[in-house]
Amino acid sequence: MTRPAAKDTAIVIPARNEEARIGACLTALAGQGNAVVILVLNNTTDRTGSVAHDIAARHDLDLTVLERTLPSREGVGTARRIGCDHALQTMPALRYLLTTDADCIVAPDWIAQNLAHLKTADAVCGKVDLIAGEADILDGMDPHLAELEGTYRALVQDIYARHAPGCADIGDTHGEAAGASLGFTRAAYLAGGGFAPVRCGEDRRIVRALRAAGCRVRHADDVTVQASCRLIGRAAGGMSDALKARIGGLDYLIDDCLPPADWLVTQASGKTLGPWPPQVPARFRLHVRDLPQHIEILEKFRNSERLISASIASAATMPCSHLDTLLPGKGSANVPAGPGMRACPVPVDRLPAPTQTNASALPTVKGA
Repeated sequence: MTRPAAKDTAIVIPARNEEARIGACLTALAGQGNAVVILVLNNTTDRTGSVAHDIAARHDLDLTVLERTLPSREGVGTARRIGCDHALQTMPALRYLLTTDADCIVAPDWIAQNLAHLKTADAVCGKVDLIAGEADILDGMDPHLAELEGTYRALVQDIYARHAPGCADIGDTHGEAAGASLGFTRAAYLAGGGFAPVRCGEDRRIVRALRAAGCRVRHADDVTVQASCRLIGRAAGGMSDALKARIGGLDYLIDDCLPPADWLVTQASGKTLGPWPPQVPARFRLHVRDLPQHIEILEKFRNSERLISASIASAATMPCSHLDTLLPGKGSANVPAGPGMRACPVPVDRLPAPTQTNASALPTVKGA
């Protein structure tokens, strides 16, 4: 009799009081692959665990439920770490660690697409959309503000792609690093130090650590999940808080991975940008209605770089004596710098008109 192959993939799902949504989450995973699902109940007082066991039995899902009571200073980061530690300790054949959230519905090919990417990458960041049937909750969102944030995000990612070490891949991708869809090889997860035991932000933290360690991180548009549109979430600073701020029509704080333009230009010019995604300190975070001036700064910086590149290309075919007539020289403007940040000279002579940047109408839904 042939012994079944040992399972090499673990899917870790943190959950707190998710009895209404855990059924859809687990059902979406059923039949996708030979994986172990590890559900970590964090300070749960409802029937999430029993509902999960019922769904697992109905769909022949290999489910482990871990129940923990965590201190208030800890939360989803700790829960993810507990689940990953359990997989590392109990699955000798473990090769891949995937994670999603209890209020998410993964695509039918989510496991397969993650594993396909992990053959050539160390970590995969999936694309997070909103559950279509709940999207009407966004009707109160100001589309102009959403477009501003989408435009600014595209510009920021473009600069990181061109100037941050090891980030050339992010320019034309969704660029997110959300715990709703992350995948790692076993070796990469350990190299990144694992999930930090924090209340929020553990997802982006580990992706930064992996990039800093030289690991290959891929932001894949074909690895998709749908997340709930609820406005009362489980983690402070998470998606629910971000949606609530945007729907309120207030001058909300944008995603905390989007730095002020003056700081970004300074770091890019000095080749001192760190790994993507950054985390902007609270005192430097931007308000959405201030974005037009920051968009203008980044567009001018990008266009000045294009001018310099074109000038250098032209100079390569001309005598050296003509070089000084082609490159921007005298006449630079100091981009206003934020408190505690250096001003950054940006050439302004012969700048073309700012170009339009394609951007999604929806902003990112983290960090507000």
